[in-house]
Amino acid sequence: MTDDIRSGKLVRKLMIAFVLFALVAITLSAAFIYTSVRSTYLGTQANRLAQLADYAGASASSNGYDAGNDLPVWLEMDDIIDRDISYEEFVASQQQAIDDYNALVIQYNAAEAAGDTATTAALLPQMEEAGALTERMGIASYYYALLNMMSRLKAAYEISDFVMIAPEDDRETVVCVAAGIAGEESSGEGDVPFLGDTLERSEADYPALWRAYDEQKAANELELSPDGSRYLMYVPVSSVLADTWLVVVSIPSAALDSAVMAQMVPTLSVTVAVYIVCLAALLVLFRSQLVRPLIALSGLVSGYAHTHEASCADEIRSHAWPRDEVGILADRTAAMIDETDAHTQRLAALTAERERVRSELAVATRIQASALPEVTPAFTGEGGFALSASMEPAKEVGGDFYDFFMVDGSHVAVVVADVSDKGVPAALFMMRAKAIIKQLLMEGLAPAEAMARANDDLCHDNEQGMFVTAWIGVLDTQDGTLSYACGGHNPPLVRAHDGTVTWLRDRSGLMLGSFEGVGYRAFSRTLELDDMLVLYTDGVTEAMDESGTCMGEPALEQIVAQAADSPDDLMASVLAGVHAYAGSAPQADDITMLCLQRTSAPRDAANDTDEDGSDR
Repeated sequence: MTDDIRSGKLVRKLMIAFVLFALVAITLSAAFIYTSVRSTYLGTQANRLAQLADYAGASASSNGYDAGNDLPVWLEMDDIIDRDISYEEFVASQQQAIDDYNALVIQYNAAEAAGDTATTAALLPQMEEAGALTERMGIASYYYALLNMMSRLKAAYEISDFVMIAPEDDRETVVCVAAGIAGEESSGEGDVPFLGDTLERSEADYPALWRAYDEQKAANELELSPDGSRYLMYVPVSSVLADTWLVVVSIPSAALDSAVMAQMVPTLSVTVAVYIVCLAALLVLFRSQLVRPLIALSGLVSGYAHTHEASCADEIRSHAWPRDEVGILADRTAAMIDETDAHTQRLAALTAERERVRSELAVATRIQASALPEVTPAFTGEGGFALSASMEPAKEVGGDFYDFFMVDGSHVAVVVADVSDKGVPAALFMMRAKAIIKQLLMEGLAPAEAMARANDDLCHDNEQGMFVTAWIGVLDTQDGTLSYACGGHNPPLVRAHDGTVTWLRDRSGLMLGSFEGVGYRAFSRTLELDDMLVLYTDGVTEAMDESGTCMGEPALEQIVAQAADSPDDLMASVLAGVHAYAGSAPQADDITMLCLQRTSAPRDAANDTDEDGSDR
C-alpha cells in the first residue's frame, strides 16, 4: 500500500513534468506556426495593398495630375478646397459657379447685341471674375476627383489608411496630398489628414517610406508603424515633371492577428492530441521500468536513515537491480553510505575540535574585555572631567582598543587605537600596543614623544608587519589644555559647550609599527568648560548599509551636534545612529568610541601637589 502511494506520487510528478514539457513544446510549435502563417498572410496583404496603391497612382496619372504644378496651386485654394467641404458639396458649388458664369455670358451677349455699352461695361468685370472662379474650380475639381476615388477604394477594400503624400527634402516630414474617407470618419475633426497637413515621418521610424521614395519602386513588404497599430505599404507615383508622390495604404495589425489565429487553431488541436497520447504511453513505461525500482531503493535508503547501520550498503548491493541507470544509482548509493559513515566519524572529531576553539575564543573575548578599563566612579566628573567609552568587536576578539587613566592628580590621558587586522593576532598586538603607550605616558612623556617611543618599540620583532593607528591626548583638568598627537588615526571631534562641532584634523605622523625612527609632531588646544572630545575608530564612519555605502564623517558630525550634553548620552546617540544606518547589514569592523568632557568641578588644589609640596 505504501509503495503504491509513493509510486503514485512519483508518477504524478513525472506527469506534471511531461505536461510542462508539452506546454513548452506546444508554445514553441504555436510560435512557429504563427510566424509561418503570419509571414504568408503578410505577403498576401502586401501584394493586395501594392496593387491598390498602384491603381490609385495610375488613376492619378491618367487624370493629368501634375505633382509639380497642381499641388502648389491646390495649397493656395483654401477658399475652395477645405476639409469641411465634401465631394458632393464641391460638385454642387462648381455647377453653381458654371451656371452663374453662363448667365453672365448670356446677359453680356444680349446687351452687346442691343448696343447697350453701359450694361456691357458693367457686366464685363463680373463675367471675368466668374470665369476666373470657374477656371479655379476646374483645377480644384481634379483634387476632389482624386479624393473621391481614394475614398471609394478605401471603403470598398476595408483599408485602414489610404493617403497620397509628397515627401519633403528634410527627410523628416511629408505633406498630405489627399486621404480617403470611409464610413463614419470625419475629416472635419482632424482624424484624417487633409491637403497641406504636415506629417512626421522620420527616416528612423519609417525606413520603408524613404526607401520607396529613393528607389522609385514599391516596397516589397509591409512596414509596422511605430505604435504597432498598422501595417503600411508605400508605392511611388511619378508625374510628368518627375516630382514624386507616394501612395500609402495600410491595414490594422489587429485584423492581421485575428486572421492568423483563425488558421492556427486546427493545427494546434492536432498537436495537443498527439502530446496527450504520448503522455499516456510514457507514464506506463515510467511506472514499470523506473518508478517501482526506485521505490524499492528508496525503502532501503530509508532504513539506513533510521538505523544509520553501515550494513545497509551490503543489503543494497545484494539486491537484483536492472542493468540500467537504476542499477548504477544503487551501486553509487551503497558507496555513498560507506563514505557517509566515514565522514560522520571525521565530523565528530572536527566538532570536538571546533568546540575547543570556540571555548578558547570565548576566553579570549573575556580577557580582552577585562583589559579595557571601566568607567568607575573616579571617572564620573568629580575630578574636573567626565568620560564614557565602549567597544563592539566585529569578531569574537577585535583589534581596536581604548584606554584612559590619570597620569597625575590633574592630568587625564585618553587613547583610542585601531590595529590593522582582526581576530586573535590583532588582539595580541593590541594588548602589546596598549601596554607600551600607557607605560610611556605614565613615565611623564608628552603624547608626541610617547607615540614616537611606542612606534620604535612596536617595530621590533614585528614579523607579521602589523601596525596600529592611534590618537593620544592628555587633558590638564585645571586649565583645560589638551595636548595630543595623531598617528594615522581618524580625526576626532570637539563639541563645544554652545553645540558647535569642530574637527581636529592635525596629523602628527605615520601609523605606529610601520617604520622605525619616525618623528611625531605635538599639538594642543584648550577645552572650555562642558566641551566634549569625541574619539572613535573607522568602524563608526565606515559602517555600511545594505547597499555597501559608508556612513561617512558628515553623518557623524550631525549626530554629535544633535546629541545630549553628556558623554553617556552622546555615546548612546552615536551608537544608535551607526546601527540605524547599517540596518540589517553585518558589522564589518570594530566600533570603538571614547568621549571626554571637561566639567566645572575641578579637583582640590591640595590634591595636585606632590608629597614634597611641589606642583605637578
